Amino acid sequence: MKDNNWLFIGTDSRLGTCSKIMFERGFATHHIGTNNYSDELGERIVEYSPKQIVFPILQMKDPIPPSLLEEGTELFTGVASEEWLRSYKGAGLSIHSYFKEEQFIWQNAKLTAEGFIHEYYARTKRCISGTHFSIAGFGKVGKATAHALASLGAIVTVVARADAQLGEACYHGYKTELLTDDWAMKDEILINTIPAKWLAATKNPSLHIYDLASAPGCLKAQLSSEYYTVLLGLPGKHFPVDAAVALADALERMYRR
Repeated sequence: MKDNNWLFIGTDSRLGTCSKIMFERGFATHHIGTNNYSDELGERIVEYSPKQIVFPILQMKDPIPPSLLEEGTELFTGVASEEWLRSYKGAGLSIHSYFKEEQFIWQNAKLTAEGFIHEYYARTKRCISGTHFSIAGFGKVGKATAHALASLGAIVTVVARADAQLGEACYHGYKTELLTDDWAMKDEILINTIPAKWLAATKNPSLHIYDLASAPGCLKAQLSSEYYTVLLGLPGKHFPVDAAVALADALERMYRR
């Protein structure tokens, strides 16, 4: 069916695998492994005439010209700014963000938490039980990470600004600290889930920061990789099939609504 022509764009392994999963579920799918628009991509879009386009996890450098897309085409985006989306909105195209689909966000948070644990074991060769972790932010990724670490016997402190988040963290049995403008790290491990430059940290052999948040990272000033590790895209890196299934489920939910 022409209405089931799905085009997946992107080099992330989740997208190629998701295309195969959707095909197995009865959709007509095609995958193009690129993160950038080109004349070749434009030609293939015109040839394939997709009615649904799934964009890369991160924003493409240049958007696809809306003139190449048929009326009624549905767009499913990952990270995308309002400026990047402007031409599509101006053309009256239907736009859905799979990064805003509630069930997908939670599943992605769970995979991120498990991915962090994988990275921590591999990098430190140390156990988690009895180790103290501070988690900055108590959104979905913060909650999933706190739960995963606590289930392994870690001591967890949640650092947040919102009273509601601190109250919820306390309810779940975590220690809490109010995040203020002058909050300073102690000799410990900090996991950042806040996508903003809020932390002024200095070299200290007794501390390490793991950043799970998207750009721009939490540091106000650059810090050596000896003390600061950025861990992005953990679901796709460690669990590509599970992450692709989560994405396929989200796309189907949004499509059928």
